[in-house]
Amino acid sequence: MKFLPLVLKNVFRKKTRTALTVVSIVLPLLVINLMGTFLRALDRPDPGATRGMFRTVTRHKVSLGNPLPVAYFEKIRQLPGVVAATKFTWFGGKYVDQSAKNFFPRFAVEPETFLQVFDDAKILAGSTEEWLADRTGAVVGENLVKKFGWKLGDKIVLVGDIFPVTLELTIRGIYQLPDGNASSVFFNRKYLEEALPSVAGQVGTVWVKAADGPAAERLTREIDTLFENASAPTKTESEKAFQMGFVQMLGNVKLLINGIATIIVFVIFLIAANTMSMAARERVTEVAVLRALGFGKPAILGMVLAESLVLALIGGGLGILLFVLAEPALKAGLMASPMSGFAASFDLFPEVLAMGLFITISVGVVAGVVPAVQSARRSIVDGLRRVV
Repeated sequence: MKFLPLVLKNVFRKKTRTALTVVSIVLPLLVINLMGTFLRALDRPDPGATRGMFRTVTRHKVSLGNPLPVAYFEKIRQLPGVVAATKFTWFGGKYVDQSAKNFFPRFAVEPETFLQVFDDAKILAGSTEEWLADRTGAVVGENLVKKFGWKLGDKIVLVGDIFPVTLELTIRGIYQLPDGNASSVFFNRKYLEEALPSVAGQVGTVWVKAADGPAAERLTREIDTLFENASAPTKTESEKAFQMGFVQMLGNVKLLINGIATIIVFVIFLIAANTMSMAARERVTEVAVLRALGFGKPAILGMVLAESLVLALIGGGLGILLFVLAEPALKAGLMASPMSGFAASFDLFPEVLAMGLFITISVGVVAGVVPAVQSARRSIVDGLRRVV
């Protein structure tokens, strides 16, 4: 510790270079923490299952764009282990305009069965009775209320694209989910069926609430086996697997993120190593003078390594701190996007922050070890002869 003032003085000797090096470490560490959180969220257990909400989703095996015959619903509902089942039909359409800021999920559902499957939802304002009594009524997520400033009784006009019809919905309830993923609009399926009778014969997905974990796992196989040879084969998966499917549409996300993170770490090593090598070359004569004054090789080795470590810790620490401060805003932004189902798993994971700190320390040690060894091994005579 007695050499700490000298170490800090050397670190900030070239303030511009130090600042640029710190920034070059801060930004990559920020990205690495983001990627680590993304990967950790992908592997996080189904939050619904941890609350006893064992839900599965059945869709067409080929694509979500292919509807299922509505007759599938009755067959699924009667299977052993099914506590409740409900129909979902993606409406899509346009709210105000087609911009991303006005996008949110919009589904036509059966209110009665919907509330049975999603009985962990809490109505914050309005009531289920008002929704059930109003054919044009809708319940909206609290995230959308905060985003658009909606209130009970407001009208929401959705201009259809998949379904060529314009719907005017009245907000009869505002709901909240335990995971904070309340960013959808649900309206009465009968309203859509009256406007387009053909919709009555098809359904986008069938959501099931299973009795327990084993029942949910068994139902994913039983349902697909039941319709294996039908004209519309199915794919059934857990609620989280269904949500992660949208992320996996981007490809092998884990491999991509791990590859990018590896490259970023390698670049940080190169930047830090280059900075420490430059600093060591500039102080060859100075180090030789210190040696002549009685500083041993271990002291020189330790000081140069300490400089590298302090520089890395400043950059890495700031990067981690910025991520901690930015994570709530990032999660809030994702919750208001089509990635809301995935964003609900976002959190400040201690293991990710620890990984960032480990990378920071590793960068400091590895980047400084070569310049430190060279400085300690260089003879006093060679150092004093050197003209910088």
